[in-house]
Amino acid sequence: MAIDTYLGKPLKDYVYEDLMKLKRNQLMNLFSLLDAPAMSEVRGEYRAALLDSGYVINSFLAWLYLFFTWGTWLHKAFEPLGERHGHGYNTFITTQSALYENCFAAGFMKIVSIARSLFRLNSPQRLARIMLNKTSIVSSVFDGRPSFQLSYRDYNTFYTNTMTDEVRKINDSLYLGIGRLTITLGKFNPMPFVLMGPPDPWVGPDIPYPEK
Repeated sequence: MAIDTYLGKPLKDYVYEDLMKLKRNQLMNLFSLLDAPAMSEVRGEYRAALLDSGYVINSFLAWLYLFFTWGTWLHKAFEPLGERHGHGYNTFITTQSALYENCFAAGFMKIVSIARSLFRLNSPQRLARIMLNKTSIVSSVFDGRPSFQLSYRDYNTFYTNTMTDEVRKINDSLYLGIGRLTITLGKFNPMPFVLMGPPDPWVGPDIPYPEK
């Protein structure tokens, strides 16, 4: 690890609540001081949550993109396939009977779901495993140092395919991520998030990866 403490507290003692207190500029500074995890150590379904994104409009966009379109965001999941590459997916709690990787189709179905809920016709809640990505170790667009990257380009349609995440390790059960979408100014408008372990087991996505 590049540093042992941040803002006077040992990183080994950091928990989710500590990150929730930090502003976006503090989170970005912390990210620049951390190291990337090894591909082999990030395996399974990690609980996920958004952190301070700097502006109210970013909070609204995140709500629109995640909660309104697919449901309550719960995990990011990872499976290493080699020393420097792997793949993953996201999980959402939803009442929709089917979720679509296409965000426009998913958004339309969300509207249908809201209409059905008015007549109490929705299905019970379930966990959906979707929004696939490829993982790799790359040089960060923010500082040029190694980062654990999630790329959504190959498995998703517009505008999800413009999304890229970078992840670095705080301690054995806490990881700081920085998300960016090209359509929201990319690296100039970063959106921090946190991943929390210990992870649940890897299950695999609802729809298999195309190469399988």
